This record gives sequence, structure tokens and C-alpha cells, in this order.
Amino acid sequence: MLIGKKFCKAFCLFFEAVFILCSNSFAKESASAKKTSAKNASASESSASVQKARVTKEKSRMFWKISGVDKKGNPSVVYIQGTIHVGSEKLFPLDKEVLDAFNSADTLAGEISSEDMSKLQLYTMRLIQESFVKAGGKKISENLSEKEVEALQTLLGSPVALKMVDGAEPWVLTLTLLGKTLQETTELSAEYSLDTYFLKLADEATRKVVGLDDLKAQFDIFTFGTYEQQLKILQASIKDSSEEDSIQKTKELMLSLYNAYLSDDLEKVAEISQMSNEKDIADYGDFGEEYQKLVYDKRNEDWAKDIKEFLENGGSTFIYAGAAHWVGKNTVFDYLRKQGTIE
Repeated sequence: MLIGKKFCKAFCLFFEAVFILCSNSFAKESASAKKTSAKNASASESSASVQKARVTKEKSRMFWKISGVDKKGNPSVVYIQGTIHVGSEKLFPLDKEVLDAFNSADTLAGEISSEDMSKLQLYTMRLIQESFVKAGGKKISENLSEKEVEALQTLLGSPVALKMVDGAEPWVLTLTLLGKTLQETTELSAEYSLDTYFLKLADEATRKVVGLDDLKAQFDIFTFGTYEQQLKILQASIKDSSEEDSIQKTKELMLSLYNAYLSDDLEKVAEISQMSNEKDIADYGDFGEEYQKLVYDKRNEDWAKDIKEFLENGGSTFIYAGAAHWVGKNTVFDYLRKQGTIE
């Protein structure tokens, strides 16, 4: 799951629509007339139609617009900017229509709220500390092959670095390798993350960003599984980060994905993301599909509910979130359609 895991959930978002309830008033008549009136009112509400919102792909890269109505029947809009969590200078400058939508939005939303971002460091440290207790005295190095331990020591820079986290749960090391792999196998950097860019713009304008996820939902992805399952994920990460063939394949896949993103090639982004997801499912074995559902399906369904609420509340909302959530299978858009929000 290159996009969901390697890119820490790298891609885009979509929106939702809103239901309109129509009410009719009828004149008071006889008892039988009242019955008829009630039936007509009910039929009218059914046929009056749940007015669905419409999604359009805009000209700008990985950018969508959902046009609907709020609870009062007034126009309501949600803009979605699919992001990538690493990048280069090639991502910039962004198109004027994207920046205008961001600057004029009544509500800003990202994967994590600005409030949670301020808590991120302390939250991460607390989870790492707790992981030593949850590991129950187990040592990661004692559950790896000699070759894997040597590879880890090399990747971390020294045997001492491994000893410092050897008693933690395996996810701690997997998270450490993730960032290292991204920066050392490509020229892509988190410095150019669009998520960071939008968060900075909001901060400069002293604007609040609400979160589609809370910190727990984000870290549930990294801390997923039993000790043994986390160990299996770590072993796959060690292989991808240390074996020359795997490093080259990862590099090619990531650069291919990045170029597809830059070209606004939705089908290619979806195809590469699916390839990566299938690889992870194969690597993780019997829990691979469960992991993928946690990373994408569950979150996409939850985000669709959030978008429905944004539309119902009215005004304009600008969402920036990983592009992989908006293209391919079981996207946020798919869940919006299932819940009857969009056409």
C-alpha cells in the first residue's frame, strides 16, 4: 500500500450531498379529507426527492467540486484537493482556482485538525512509551533473522539505535523506517507535502482546520495488529528498505505514482495504488485485507459522513486529503453515492 502506508495516506478527497425534505400545507377539511391530505403529503415528500449533490472534476490537478444544497435549500459546496504527502518543487505553484477556493472557504478540513497537529509530538511520544509496556518484555531483535537484524542496524545507523527501541512494539521501528525509505530512495520530501502547505496557509491566516480523522484514527493504522502481525509488517519494511531489488522497485513505483499525480492521471494513480495494496496484502498474509479496510474503507466511509454534514451545514468547505481516497475502488465518492448524497 504505497499510498496508504508508504505515503502515510497520500491522496485525495471527495464530497457529499444533502437531503431536502419538502413540506406541504393542506387546508383543514373533514376527517376523510384529512386522511387524503396526509397521504398526499407523504407521497409528496417521497417524490419530492432527495436532491442529490453533483460532483465535478475541475481543471486543476486532483481537484473536485461537490455542488449541493444545505438544510434550508441554499447552495452548498465542498471543494476537494487530493494531496500527496511528499513531493518536490514541481508541485508548485498551485492553480489560482484551488487557492481561491481555499481562501474563500467558510470551513477548512484536513486529515488531521490543526489542534491535533499541535499535540502530535506529545501523542507520539506517549504511544511509544506505552508500546514498551505492551511489548511485555519481548525483544524485536530476538524475533528476526540475523540478516534482518544486521539490515536494521545498518538502516538505523548503529546497533545502539536498535537497542534503544528493541523492547518496544514492532510498529515503532516500522514507522522509523517509513520516513527513512521515502527520503533515501527518491528525491521526494515531506518538506513539500501539500498537507503541510495548506496547514501553513491556514496558520498564517489564523484559521482553524477541522480533522476528518482524529489522532487515534491515524495512529490506529500504524499500531495495527498483534505483536506478531506488527512483526510481519516490519519484516516487509526491512526487505523493502534494504534489498537492492526491492529498493529499486519501491523507487520506481513511487516515482511513477508521483508523475501520475503531477499529470492528473486519475486512472494511473488508482492503478499504481491498487498494485501497491495487492503487494501489501500478499506480504501481510491472512490479515492483509483487514489492514487495507482499516486504512481505506473504514475511513472513506467515515469521511463520506463528514462531507454530508458539511453540505447540510451550508456555505463552502475546502478539504485537502490523500488522493488515494478519491480514486480507484471503494473511494469516498463511492460511499457518498451509497448513502445517497451524490449522483
